[in-house]
Amino acid sequence: MNYIAIRRDAAEEIIAERSLQSTDFDEGVSLARALINGSVISAGPRIANETALNGLIIYGPNSAETRYVVIDLKQSGLFLNQSAHNVVLFIQRTLRFSIKYWDRGVLTPAERVVGGRTAAIFPFPLSQKTGFRVTIDLNPDVERLAKRNMSGRFLLVYKAGTEEGGGANETASISTFRRFLDDLVPFEAAKKQALLAEAPGHALSGLTSTTLTDLDSQIDIHQNYETWSHRLTTDQRRFAYAPLIHPARIDGPAGTGKTASLAFSAVHALKVAAEGGLEFQSIFLTHSEASRRSISTVLHAMGATPFMSEQSAIRNLRVQTLQGYCAEILRQDLSATEFVDPDAYDAKQLQSMYVEEALRQVEPEFASYKKFMSPELLSYIEDEDPDLKTSLIQHEIAVVIKGRARENLDTYKLIPSIPSGLPVRTAGDKGFLWRIYEIYRGQLVAGGQFDTDDVVLTALSQLSTPIWRRRRVRDGFDAIYVDETHLFNMNELSIFHQLTRSEDKFPIAFAVDRSQAIGDRGWTDDIDVTSLMPVAKEVSDSLRVNVNGIFRSSPDIVNLAFTITSSGASLFTNFQDPMLLAHSNMGYAEEKRASPPKYVEFVSDESMIDAAFSLAETMKDEMSSSRGGIAVVAFSDELFHTMERLASEHNKPFEVLKHRGDEDVVRRAKGSERFVLSLADYIGGLEFDGIILVGVDKGRVPPVIEGHAQSRAYMSFAAHNKLYVAVTRARYRVMVLGVKERGPSEILRAAFVAQAIT
Repeated sequence: MNYIAIRRDAAEEIIAERSLQSTDFDEGVSLARALINGSVISAGPRIANETALNGLIIYGPNSAETRYVVIDLKQSGLFLNQSAHNVVLFIQRTLRFSIKYWDRGVLTPAERVVGGRTAAIFPFPLSQKTGFRVTIDLNPDVERLAKRNMSGRFLLVYKAGTEEGGGANETASISTFRRFLDDLVPFEAAKKQALLAEAPGHALSGLTSTTLTDLDSQIDIHQNYETWSHRLTTDQRRFAYAPLIHPARIDGPAGTGKTASLAFSAVHALKVAAEGGLEFQSIFLTHSEASRRSISTVLHAMGATPFMSEQSAIRNLRVQTLQGYCAEILRQDLSATEFVDPDAYDAKQLQSMYVEEALRQVEPEFASYKKFMSPELLSYIEDEDPDLKTSLIQHEIAVVIKGRARENLDTYKLIPSIPSGLPVRTAGDKGFLWRIYEIYRGQLVAGGQFDTDDVVLTALSQLSTPIWRRRRVRDGFDAIYVDETHLFNMNELSIFHQLTRSEDKFPIAFAVDRSQAIGDRGWTDDIDVTSLMPVAKEVSDSLRVNVNGIFRSSPDIVNLAFTITSSGASLFTNFQDPMLLAHSNMGYAEEKRASPPKYVEFVSDESMIDAAFSLAETMKDEMSSSRGGIAVVAFSDELFHTMERLASEHNKPFEVLKHRGDEDVVRRAKGSERFVLSLADYIGGLEFDGIILVGVDKGRVPPVIEGHAQSRAYMSFAAHNKLYVAVTRARYRVMVLGVKERGPSEILRAAFVAQAIT
């Protein structure tokens, strides 16, 4: 076979059909194999094939269409020795460029026309710097076609690889292309004859397409069970339909449908139990109250309502925060008013304030302790910025003193320090930190409160008693689902395996996105099933599914996210870049709403804030979106409070997000036609058509500090994390704002070099 020719109508079908855009679907794998083998393509009832003398012609339902993309297999070697993933990527990028070129659409930085005669497509993200390109002759055999009045009908793919070639002066060999023209004459004649012979209305049969355009494009997570059963990718289906006997983990970057897969798995397991008449008790655990509410609405939409009504039912699904569940265990010993805060996320913010106060109160005693402290910790305590010390000391109290030492000073002194934690070297260091802990605990006692770690660790002790071991078979769970596992610390993670019915089987399904986790500084390796499972056999039998397709964001946003995560990959040993194999799975119609990310500079904070309001309106109008589909995200508390004040004073149409992942605020914003204003800390778990990021400049992201290397690394990692999370909230557009005298954040340096942002 010398060529594959794809008529425009077939090209439109291929780039519109969601299942053909990625090898995450079986249909995508089949398409790749057909292209590699030069065999007949089975891509749905709207696409047909005909084997000609020298190649394969693929066409769609529009008999009047005459334009073709011709792939010279011999000359280009486009699919030679390529993986199925790359083949789908190449054909999708080539066909999308072809449609845009014919329609005179806007090209991306990865699509370049050279000298009006040749085009180069860079299918891989520019930030990966592979240099691989697909080269297209935009008007092959021009003189001959002009005589036949056929100019402009054909695009010829004639080269693929990393060689730059001859640029605008390069010419393609047209011998294979002329063979295609020879085959085209009898093909078109036969099609005309068949059309005349057919009765009216007997063209290619129609199809209800799963194209993700407009209403469908947002892949709203609130779909019923049957709809989701058709939407799941091959990897997601493998995870969701697998019987939950051993631990199962689904891992992937933002927007890959991890939460949807986890929710579907929970509903599917209940339906299977109902069909078999079996008892089935399950629980879905989340990190915060906002995410609990959000997950509940998703599960109700999927049809879980009958299983969520009564906890005493034979088949039941409970949705709770971990702190809420632990409070239930301790309900005889603890009232709701004794919590630092009922929401785990807000509780940790308040705990940070208590640590800050403890640091202030210990100052008069510091002179006595410093004589016995190591030079490393002494230098850290004396020189470091107070805000930075707070997070590390809070970690030492929660994970080491409370979690590992069980609040016992002698045990604490024997425990080795955590490499990524405070520079604790001597018994004198631990004596000083223990004193801070005592003051911190005193504040809780004075207020009659218990912090998150108190609640979790006390509940854990209750679950380790002979009473629970006897009741476990009756009161434990047949399945446990944990969303956003990366947000839980080591104390919290240690409780999950205590909740199962069996002491040696752990049916726990959990979702992880490592790059969203600023994380517990106790982690020195990957968050894995070993963190949750105490039995080695359960670890070896566990299921791990990686989902790499990005269904939410445009290719340009995926590219920007890649540059952010890859530039932060060396900060911690536990960081693995989930974007390495990520790609956009966005339909062509959706890409029309997208545009490359932009960085815009202003002379002052005031002008930047003013512009943020007007740019939100402009972005809404250009995308034909609603105001609720646009989020304005501030990267400092000062900017956030200023914007909140101005929005209130000038009656700007804004809803303010003050809790992480609060879907209720977003829903309210859409209903009342208002934009969403948020801090970077709260935007996780949500999605929008467009995002405007305010204050992503030097000195703010990350903040400039003169402190110790450990704190600088932590702040840099946190900044990478927040920027990655914020960018991946957007489907179509990202606009980044900064002040000119500061200059862009250094985190964006790689993005500018790779042309991932302009």
